[in-house]
Amino acid sequence: MARIPDKIWLVGLSGSGKSTIGPILARRLGYRFVDLDREIEARAGESISRMFRRRGEGEFRRLEAAAAARVAREEDVVVATGGGWMARRDIDRSSGGRVRVWLRVRPETAIHRLSREGADDRPLLTGPDPAAALATLLAAREGAYAEAEVVLETDGREPEDVVEVALRSLRRFAVRPLADSEGSTEGQQES
Repeated sequence: MARIPDKIWLVGLSGSGKSTIGPILARRLGYRFVDLDREIEARAGESISRMFRRRGEGEFRRLEAAAAARVAREEDVVVATGGGWMARRDIDRSSGGRVRVWLRVRPETAIHRLSREGADDRPLLTGPDPAAALATLLAAREGAYAEAEVVLETDGREPEDVVEVALRSLRRFAVRPLADSEGSTEGQQES
């Protein structure tokens, strides 16, 4: 029987919906949900914004790499990554059995979503123009995000709708047990 890969990494800008979509997707798959930023905060004993102020971005990035390595060893997990995770070439994203899902969002939509939940918890978006900062981050990271095996648009979609499309897309990556595996799987983009 075919099985969806056991590691689903949700990637995209802050405000793309990773922390909203992730728990729903994990529940539907019977997987554990991990918010990588919350894992880092739990290990560090402080918020990411405070960590940036007190320890600097370098320390945060070190802890992010360590948390990602721990989670990469797990099975049956949906992971909400930080906005910059996919652009980090120093994090090993090549572990087997994984699919990266880019939750694509326009910066304007992301800022609107973040304003409802408090963008001040996002250290790279503090400043006089968070929308411009987010657009700059997207421009810098878009090439890395485009490496994801699945691309899903989240603008104007309800979380349940995004999860349904994600599940359809992930079925295309289903793997067969070694005894009956044949052929190859192909990636896909949904819009």
